[in-house]
Amino acid sequence: MKTDLYTKIVLTIIAVALTVNLLKGSATTAQADGKHYVSVPLNPDGSLNVTIKNTQDVMKVSISDIDPYAFRNVTPLEVKVRN
Repeated sequence: MKTDLYTKIVLTIIAVALTVNLLKGSATTAQADGKHYVSVPLNPDGSLNVTIKNTQDVMKVSISDIDPYAFRNVTPLEVKVRN
């Protein structure tokens, strides 16, 4: 008889905890992330000026770990290097 009472108490606690968890999850609003975005000024031709400071060494760029399908539907980005 004690086993039956113990089982009922444990199952009731589990049910209450699951119900509280369900209600808590539905009461909060969905938030994406805390990042804020700003607009970046573009040149009249649509280009963007980028300055890389403190570079005495050669910058190595590796794209070997990128998913092969990541750039399937994009147009190439033209890069001009000025000294």
